[in-house]
Amino acid sequence: MRGTGAEGRGDAMPGGSDTSSGSSRDRGDGDGGSSVGEEPERGARGGATAGWRGRMPGRVVAVEERARERLHGSAAEELGRRLRDGDLINGAMTLAALILMMFFPFIIMLAAVSPLRPGGAAEIVVRRMGLDHEAALAVERLFAPQGGGGMAQSGWTALGVVWLVLGGLSLAGAVQSTYLRVFRLRPLGWRGVPAQMVWLCGLIVFLAGSTAVGAVITRTVAGQLCQALLITAALWLFLWAGAWVLLIGRLAWRALLPTAVLTTIGLTGLGVVSRLTFSSSIVQNEHSYGNIGVVFTLLSWLIGLGVVLTGGAIVGTWYNERGMSFLRAVRRHRRGGGPVPGAQE
Repeated sequence: MRGTGAEGRGDAMPGGSDTSSGSSRDRGDGDGGSSVGEEPERGARGGATAGWRGRMPGRVVAVEERARERLHGSAAEELGRRLRDGDLINGAMTLAALILMMFFPFIIMLAAVSPLRPGGAAEIVVRRMGLDHEAALAVERLFAPQGGGGMAQSGWTALGVVWLVLGGLSLAGAVQSTYLRVFRLRPLGWRGVPAQMVWLCGLIVFLAGSTAVGAVITRTVAGQLCQALLITAALWLFLWAGAWVLLIGRLAWRALLPTAVLTTIGLTGLGVVSRLTFSSSIVQNEHSYGNIGVVFTLLSWLIGLGVVLTGGAIVGTWYNERGMSFLRAVRRHRRGGGPVPGAQE
């Protein structure tokens, strides 16, 4: 029995048989060897972490430890975990590439045959990003047809129409898949295609309406303020109703309200950032790289759009599951109960 124990530990016993020695060597190379190999690796990682923390000032380490203790098990830690699990950045980059390759051609062709405004897709992009005059000219040069506006109308074929429809439905399908994944619902398959078509029609109406309204009432400062309020309210309604349509009513309107509100806030913030920074970036990139430089900046803006769409759904789901209510917190504060950052049901 004592020899068996030595073999299990992988110890070499003097005077043992060859079979026992071989068995002990085999076991030592197996389980015992792996554990021995893992311990130095863990020790190396721990030593590297300890060395990094050892070079930090003591106050910084203490602040970090206190922050970790406060965040452990908190709502903020859960939100961070959800954002990591939701594959936020990769999903946003995939959505941006899909919009650039499929949805932009859809908007260009649709605007080319539209009798409403000749500005077309360029004007839609310019108004969504809030670009200045010089950056707007760069975007217009990017979207301008080389052979005149009539070629888009005379060169239509059945295959072109099919590709145009697929380009529009690709964005609707991507947003629908994102919502289904974030809200943890089963895929819809072909049943979701009618909902995608309805959502796409709503998006076209929203883009055309907001562009037309912006061209009419933005000539004065008061008109610009009214336009901003109208577009924000229309965007919120579109996001709220659009999410319900894409999920074919599988979630209640009230459950989708936080997602719509948070996404609207995020897109408004993205518009402010793009108005302040993206105009100069477009102009500089066009001077340095030509039209492809403008595409670089548009792709960066589209990645931000994907982050906001996906992040708004993730944070909205977290908000619902935590049982938070901003209005209930405000009511309690007015009644004298003190500020409540997130009321629990």
